[in-house]
Amino acid sequence: MDLKKFIYKGDDLGVTFKVDGTIKIKVWAPNIKNIILNLYSKHDSQRLIFSKNMVKLEEDVWSIILKERETGYPNLDKFFYDFKVQHLDGTIKYALDPYAKSMASFIPDGDANNIGRGAIISMNSEEAGKKPTSIGMSNLGSPTDMVAYEIHIRDFTIGLDMEDSGTFKAFYEYDEGVEHLKELGVTHVQFLPIQNYFTVNEGEKKYNELESSYNWGYDPHNYFTLEGWLAADAENPYSRIKELRNLVNKLHENGIGVIMDVVYNHTYNWDIFENLTPGSYYRMFGESISGGTGAGPTLESRNLMVRKLIIDSIRFFIDEYGIDGFRFDLMGFMDIETMLEIRKAVGDNIILQGEAWNFTDLPINEAPVKGHIANYPHKINLAVFNDSTRDSYLGKIHEKGFVQGNYNFTDICRAGIIGNIIDYYNKSVSIDIYHRFAYSPNETLQYLSIHDGFTLWDKINLSYDGTMRERAHLAKFSLGMLFTSQGKIIIQGGTEIGLTKPLGSRQRSKDPESDRAATSKFINFDDDIGNITHYHENSYSSSDFVNKIRWDRKENVLFKELNDYCSGLIKLRRCANAFRYSTSENIKKGLKFILVDDFNAYRVIAYTLDNTIEYNYGSGIDRVSYSKFLVVHNASFEILELKDGEFFENMDILVDSKNAGIIPIEDTKIVVKDGLLTITPNTTVVLGVRE
Repeated sequence: MDLKKFIYKGDDLGVTFKVDGTIKIKVWAPNIKNIILNLYSKHDSQRLIFSKNMVKLEEDVWSIILKERETGYPNLDKFFYDFKVQHLDGTIKYALDPYAKSMASFIPDGDANNIGRGAIISMNSEEAGKKPTSIGMSNLGSPTDMVAYEIHIRDFTIGLDMEDSGTFKAFYEYDEGVEHLKELGVTHVQFLPIQNYFTVNEGEKKYNELESSYNWGYDPHNYFTLEGWLAADAENPYSRIKELRNLVNKLHENGIGVIMDVVYNHTYNWDIFENLTPGSYYRMFGESISGGTGAGPTLESRNLMVRKLIIDSIRFFIDEYGIDGFRFDLMGFMDIETMLEIRKAVGDNIILQGEAWNFTDLPINEAPVKGHIANYPHKINLAVFNDSTRDSYLGKIHEKGFVQGNYNFTDICRAGIIGNIIDYYNKSVSIDIYHRFAYSPNETLQYLSIHDGFTLWDKINLSYDGTMRERAHLAKFSLGMLFTSQGKIIIQGGTEIGLTKPLGSRQRSKDPESDRAATSKFINFDDDIGNITHYHENSYSSSDFVNKIRWDRKENVLFKELNDYCSGLIKLRRCANAFRYSTSENIKKGLKFILVDDFNAYRVIAYTLDNTIEYNYGSGIDRVSYSKFLVVHNASFEILELKDGEFFENMDILVDSKNAGIIPIEDTKIVVKDGLLTITPNTTVVLGVRE
């Protein structure tokens, strides 16, 4: 069988409830001798109650119909099952149904046969809760109107004094948190992986100050089942379904869409699919399975049944959970044709974005990676995480960026300002193809920090010698640059209130990646976390003390001001099309750099924006009455006087070092007079010309 050509076109893999009350289970499994279906008690997923051989149909699909007269049970709802598989060499393995829609609570123990058990459930059951309807991008004026907020379900509520903290249930019951997102103005939340992952004990949910049963979720186990560790009740296979549906409905009711972080490039280990059907799901190099991701065996997306699994899973989450978008982990390991087929399958309204690092085990002409513009699947509104912006604005890993006074990045920063489009011509903008990769601004996802890497606050803390107030000043400057850049936007959840990932001395000895926590001579102790010297940049398995959002920081005046500043920038961006043009043509037409020949051009980035070119606004968003904006980023540590014919005394000041929004600022140190702009150090200024 040529797996790159074979496709089973049926839509009935997994469990089907038939109208006569019987249960049908079908699974695709070539390269095996036999499969036995094992049925387990609904009250005890370890108690085997029935076994029967499955029947091999055409196209290597195996099927069984479970009837009351055979099983002895009139209703198999919430019973559990797995497959006992005999391989061609006679080896016996136990396998999980790849299309299981829920599972028994799982505890990993290192046994290759402990692979998990699927649950017999109906997504239409009343126990599954109210099915949400996807809104996709319909709350946006255009794709570049998106401002996403990345968050781990557990981090959002863990440590709060509430029942079931750290779960889907706690998230939707935390009204203050949902209201915070609404007031901040984000358009979508992006959840770190919520599909079932392998390495956590789903029963260990309590807040843990020191040790960790924590995981970000980049160790996939099943692509249809939700992670039970994130559910208040992992034992009832319907609870996780109902809890997520309630959460999505709650966010939609508040005008906020939901994006899922999905990991279709690898699984935690090869037993997950090899136990079922050897050689069918993973990318092979000769006789070996590729481990190119460094995180587990690579899925072979070019095999049509693997591609079908991916697309069926994506469609399932749209149809059954109302999901509005997907973020693809290590997207370079998924082939271009698969990404094109995903867009066809989901339509134009679903958000698609991913990691497109130049890192793959595919031939480069088949991999959707950043900087290889001839190969990238343009014109399907597929955005890439833009490390060019992150590294030039704020500095890569331990380096300083433009914000902290490293002016070697100025031309790359200007590339970020224009959304990294390839055909904008200006001598002050980097022409490096890695930094100029986009055909359209909707291919650029701008960010300063995300789950992996230092938080914005920690990055500044580690790289800048200053007081907390001075560091808050630089954080505002960073956000000012981000939100006045073309393209789509994502922020790491908690950035707006000084998210930090401190690794205390008590946690350090137990942290599995303690060597990835950094310190420096610049660190300044934060009042609310004590005498901490190290900050984590890879906290995927750290304690809750490291990863949680510290909501009480909103009570700190510095972080309250930062939150208000961030919210004001989001409001200004969404109320003025000029900050988020939807096409390259409009960026070229509407964005003009000034001061490029000025003595300060290496440490000042300035440009004008025409706000009359586009009129694309999201639901409930009113356009501000400005025909033109002038944006100036002063990365120097001095007060500067800048001269240009664009500076007029009657311009409104909408953003300075302290405030941001759509209301003109009266009390400010920014002065515009006689063609001169006086601008404070490390400041983004936005000036508006009224219509």
